[in-house]
Amino acid sequence: MPPRRPSEPVVTEVDPEVEPAREALDQVYLVCRRDERLDVVPVGEGGEVVVGRTEGTLLVDSARVSRRHARIALRGGRLEVEDLGSRNGTRVGSAVLRGEKREAGGGDVIKVGPLVIVVARADRALAWASPSVAPPPPGDEQDDDDATGREATVVADPAMLALHRVVERLAATTSTVLVVGETGTGKEVVAERIHRRSPRAGGAFVRINCASMPEALLESELFGHEKGAFTGADRRRAGHFEAASGGTLLLDEIGEMPLPVQAKLLRVLERRAVVRLGSSEETPVDVRILCATHRDLERDVQCGRFRQDLFYRISTFTLEVPPLRERPTEVLLLADAFLRRFAAQAGKRAPGLSGEAAQRLLVHAWPGNVRELRNAMEHAIVMAEGDVVQPDHLPKGLRGGEAKAAPPMRDALEDAERSAIAAALAAENDNRTRAARRLGISRRALIYKMIKYGLRG
Repeated sequence: MPPRRPSEPVVTEVDPEVEPAREALDQVYLVCRRDERLDVVPVGEGGEVVVGRTEGTLLVDSARVSRRHARIALRGGRLEVEDLGSRNGTRVGSAVLRGEKREAGGGDVIKVGPLVIVVARADRALAWASPSVAPPPPGDEQDDDDATGREATVVADPAMLALHRVVERLAATTSTVLVVGETGTGKEVVAERIHRRSPRAGGAFVRINCASMPEALLESELFGHEKGAFTGADRRRAGHFEAASGGTLLLDEIGEMPLPVQAKLLRVLERRAVVRLGSSEETPVDVRILCATHRDLERDVQCGRFRQDLFYRISTFTLEVPPLRERPTEVLLLADAFLRRFAAQAGKRAPGLSGEAAQRLLVHAWPGNVRELRNAMEHAIVMAEGDVVQPDHLPKGLRGGEAKAAPPMRDALEDAERSAIAAALAAENDNRTRAARRLGISRRALIYKMIKYGLRG
């Protein structure tokens, strides 16, 4: 029987298609698009943003927008959009609010005149481990290509929202999970979230990078050793399995694990006990195993680089983290988070992104994913002299070429606009004048957009 592809997970304990109750929000980011300008506005618990045409609001210079048009507030973990009695209404998804309130969540689209806002969720900061566990040794924090900084996990892209819904369900189970994705996509962050949301959250979250050490040392780090087991072993030492007992162990880059260690790992997973180097006695361990890799383990199994029985054992459930280039909405959110982080470290005020600089980030392919973006923002903090990051403050690879609107972002917004127009036409029985009034645009503009989107009415 051929091994299963990572894109074909077997689900035995959770149903990712079941929509969960809306999760309480710790913080949201509003990705705002006005013409060709893009801004990121953070809203924390208890905070609010008023949109309008007057001083002290998120300014939208348009006759279609009232002086105080709408309020977006985060209260008690719920994001509430309120139309403040505006002349043209406030759109949330396909609904038009007129003096009303409506709850919004991650991925929702809000429209106020020409302003389009995409709501992105941000989770609380993730710690390295529980307070009882020491942080990683100096330098180890950054030896993982998935290291993204632990300020927050921003979630806005539909694929990532779906991924995190599955994570919430997996967290409550004891299933072994294999997290796959390109280098730098944030696999470790996903694994840590599974732990933090699980009943084992009070225990340790221990991580070992299987690619960072030779075979003999890796075996000792995983399983521990007795005094005298090898040259330099001057005392008994517990391994990572024992350190993680009662908690979760992440085997990062498991695809790089040597075959002899794979065989011993399989024995530990089956017997739930480790044998330290230099000992013949088994030590029971109570550990949940999570694994991560950027490799194609199916191909490695076929080539004899990875044990088939171990592959089946660790892939009870497989999560695939999409690359950053497929998550355009999150690019600006992560960029903003990194700018704030590096500005704070440098004792500076965090700069914003100019519209052109934002577009350059959105059209870049990001082969290095989140790590590449993080490095680019560190570069920008050093180079920027004012309150705005311009294209020439970015690394050389991001400066060249004419900036264009990001196709995925543009497509998502156009889909939302098309749906809104279709809904307005349906609500007004295809009366274009009333539909245009409902949308807050001219009849001529409506006809143009109907032609653009191939709508009839």
